[in-house]
Amino acid sequence: MPGEITDNLQKLLDTTLGSFLDLVQCDAGSVFTVRKNAQGEQMLAFEAMVTRSLNLRGVPESLSNLQFRIDDSTIVGRTALYKKPILLNLAATRAGVSPCVEKILNYQTRNIFSGPLVTPRGDLVGVVQLLNKLPNDGSMFDPEGTSPLPDFDQKDERLFSIIVGQAALAIENSLLLEEQERLLEGFVNASVTAIEARDPVTCGHSMRVARYTVGLAEAVNRTQTGRLKDVTFTPDQLRELRFAAMLHDVGKIGIKEEILQKRKKLFPQELEVISMRFKLMRTQMKFLQETEQKDYRDAIRRLEHAWKYVIEANEPSVMRTATGGLIRDLSSITVPFDSGEVLFALTEMETEKLSLAQGSLTESERLEIETHVSKTFEILRMIPWSRGLERVPEIAHKHHEKLDGSGYPKQLAYEDIPPQARMLSICDIYDALIAEDRPYKSAMPASKALDIIEAQVKAGNLDGAYFEVFVQANLYDHFKSPTGNSDAAA
Repeated sequence: MPGEITDNLQKLLDTTLGSFLDLVQCDAGSVFTVRKNAQGEQMLAFEAMVTRSLNLRGVPESLSNLQFRIDDSTIVGRTALYKKPILLNLAATRAGVSPCVEKILNYQTRNIFSGPLVTPRGDLVGVVQLLNKLPNDGSMFDPEGTSPLPDFDQKDERLFSIIVGQAALAIENSLLLEEQERLLEGFVNASVTAIEARDPVTCGHSMRVARYTVGLAEAVNRTQTGRLKDVTFTPDQLRELRFAAMLHDVGKIGIKEEILQKRKKLFPQELEVISMRFKLMRTQMKFLQETEQKDYRDAIRRLEHAWKYVIEANEPSVMRTATGGLIRDLSSITVPFDSGEVLFALTEMETEKLSLAQGSLTESERLEIETHVSKTFEILRMIPWSRGLERVPEIAHKHHEKLDGSGYPKQLAYEDIPPQARMLSICDIYDALIAEDRPYKSAMPASKALDIIEAQVKAGNLDGAYFEVFVQANLYDHFKSPTGNSDAAA
């Protein structure tokens, strides 16, 4: 969860606690908020703490996981259970203080005011505990002293009641915002999981691209020279960019699985059909040689040697010119049957697929894959994004556009492509190049991937200023490749 929202909640809790300490004049205090544990049970979580005499602010790490049940077993739990203030003075305090807190802090609690944080609607959001009321003469609390302290009384209750409603409402709103953020994080992570379940070939790609892209934006914020020296991305924009990068491929959920996961030029069933056809054609040719005295020796020999070339041509790597010629030649081998049908060694579609110079997709399949960008936009724009996240659909939609207008889906030019999408393009391409998990290519070292991206920059496809920051910030080395290797290791 982005730290800004959590930080805002913490600041609110600290400010609220400080206000109560000043109002009631106490040495120390704590705030506990209502949270759900892993089992869905409501608990009181230790969220804020101030002990002025010890100059302590913030919950110590040793106490950060401390939780209390909403029941009669503790003062804080009892306060929450009955939603009533509890005032405990000298003789009664020992029964209600958590022994571990006193032991860890080496702090003696001599009286307690425990008040429920209840909104004007009556909803409990937490508990405030105020410790060791200070004398009216303005003197500080002496942890080692034994002089009596003034008791908490009804006046303190009235002072507490003056601000508790608004304080509780503010905390409730902040907790709700944090909960909404947690829900949004959960939705985005679930969406990424769904994408990767349909396309395990690119598992981890979306999260890696998000790390690269946010890292690039943060590096731009640190840039003090060049074209980007005055460009700054706010925390809200970084958050928006992160979500856009994580969800940039969500539209793949609408692409046919067989195309999405296509590893070679032919589908397995298509390759099996060719194998069976070759066997049938050889059998028929031999039969015709014996029964009609026709010479099929050359065709039979070509078929017997053809299978290894079909297997070679079926690989998505760059095809040798000689292999391409042999594949085209195979389409000319035919044999007739009694039914009048003439069987070709390779159909026109099979020849087209096997003759692809590189990659595993035909033109129509590539175009279908490209529709994932438009599908991404359609899916993301249906989500009621909160303030500061409105451009998530647009950024994700434009990450395959090129600055010279040669990209897709809208063939946009430089001025119509937001900087966030330009950064996302660079990071998306880089991760795809170094990834080990792509069936149509081998993983390449970072240096070669950077050379390829630099060539695209020179061709006018990608933004050179952002690429320069990507290289200078060593993002390719800070975020390791899927194999765990940086270029140095490669």
